Amino acid sequence: MPMSLPAVAPRAPTQPEPTADPTGLCARPYQQAGVRFLVDRLTTTLDAMPTPERAVVLADEPGLGKTLQALRAADELGARRVLVIAPAIARVSWPIEIAKFAPARVPHARVVPPEARPDLRRPGSGWLDQPDVLAVLAYDIFSQPRTRAPWLQALTARRWDLLILDEAHYLKNASQRTRAIYGTRTQGGRAVGLEASCARVILLTGTLTPNHAGEMFQHYRTFWSHRISRPMPNPPGARPLNQPEFEERFTRYTDGIHGRRINGSRNQDQLRQALAPVILRRRRADVLPELPRLVCQDVPLVAAPGALHVPALSGAMSRTAHLGHLGDQCLVQELSSAPANAELATLRRVLGEAKVIPAAEWVRERLGVGVDKILVFAWHRSVIAGLGQALLDFAPLTITGETSPAERAAVVDLFQTKPVHRVFIGQILAAGTAVTLTAASDVAIVEPSWVPGENAQAIARAHRLGQLFSVLASFLYLPNTLDQQIMRAYRRKAEEVSELYRD
Repeated sequence: MPMSLPAVAPRAPTQPEPTADPTGLCARPYQQAGVRFLVDRLTTTLDAMPTPERAVVLADEPGLGKTLQALRAADELGARRVLVIAPAIARVSWPIEIAKFAPARVPHARVVPPEARPDLRRPGSGWLDQPDVLAVLAYDIFSQPRTRAPWLQALTARRWDLLILDEAHYLKNASQRTRAIYGTRTQGGRAVGLEASCARVILLTGTLTPNHAGEMFQHYRTFWSHRISRPMPNPPGARPLNQPEFEERFTRYTDGIHGRRINGSRNQDQLRQALAPVILRRRRADVLPELPRLVCQDVPLVAAPGALHVPALSGAMSRTAHLGHLGDQCLVQELSSAPANAELATLRRVLGEAKVIPAAEWVRERLGVGVDKILVFAWHRSVIAGLGQALLDFAPLTITGETSPAERAAVVDLFQTKPVHRVFIGQILAAGTAVTLTAASDVAIVEPSWVPGENAQAIARAHRLGQLFSVLASFLYLPNTLDQQIMRAYRRKAEEVSELYRD
């Protein structure tokens, strides 16, 4: 049965916005425009469509206040029952944002801890059934079999006015959590997911397609399959693209005996035009001219004597020497398969470990020439531990995937407020989203992610609203190794990914 949308009086896109916001929730002009976009797209008929869109994307660059805009849009939509799904670390930031920007919702807010289980025996008696509720759950709940089934049963048995998918790029692949939230398409029809129980959906992400345009497919097939179709001659008409057809139209790929490998994107103008009515993307430089600028640089390190000649590194470098002769695109293709490539994984780890001492020395030099605080990002636990030990004099604070939500909140507060803590060391995935670390204006990437958007997210912990100084992001590499080539390939790949959102 099609879902009936709550009655909301549509507002004309040209209606002027008040010059002042008495709640203080959304005072900046670009944020007001963002709220107008979300509300208008979800309540006003677009193009020749008979009904409004049910889902819309706010794809602003990190640091522009997407959470703030989503909360204000929820208020204007009259959404009383709101479900938020976010990365685990966001269980720390969402309560802070709710208290700051939507204080009236605080009594109805529930942040679900990872160990919580819904009470399936008493329907109608718990907080899930309250007329006003704002529930925050982590994507991890839908990745684990022991938590996925009970929470899906509890959530889909109820109706929600609004679903907010924070960092929506977590749903870019056909993973278990994506299937739980978006459902699946089978030969006999579609098995619906959690989103089918929600009247409207707002996707929040600064990097909707971190690697290539093919990562848009899961969102497209769930919400916007009517916007891109394939003509059918017999009988005449059109139908949505399936995943192979979507990839053939919008990606560069090679098919081999092990399946399809996507190498990049193409036809970006066509995809951008088709989805323009449902995606809003703004850059910091365009909407916040007063925000201090961001400067990126590559910094060569001097490895410790013998560091590049340990057996593990020498062996890995010799076995991956052929990568040095690849062009940028082919190198990125190889790096994308790193989780299944033991040689690349070994090379990545030992290169990172070889950089611990020279990177720590470089950080010490920065802190000795007037830099108050610095953010340091790495990939491997061994590298993070080594950096922490080498920088003990600066009372380093650390966030990894094992850091609990309460500990994350304490770390962020200490770094932001206590001068004694001059170094923050973060695992680039665990600490690269949903936290604000503007007490530092220097960022050092010791081990870059091989996903361009994840590096940008990490840098945006400092380069965001509240930053008072220019941000210097330094990518630390070992000369004459694969490190140096990865940096060049990353920059060019990042430019390609950003084409989807080009103005």
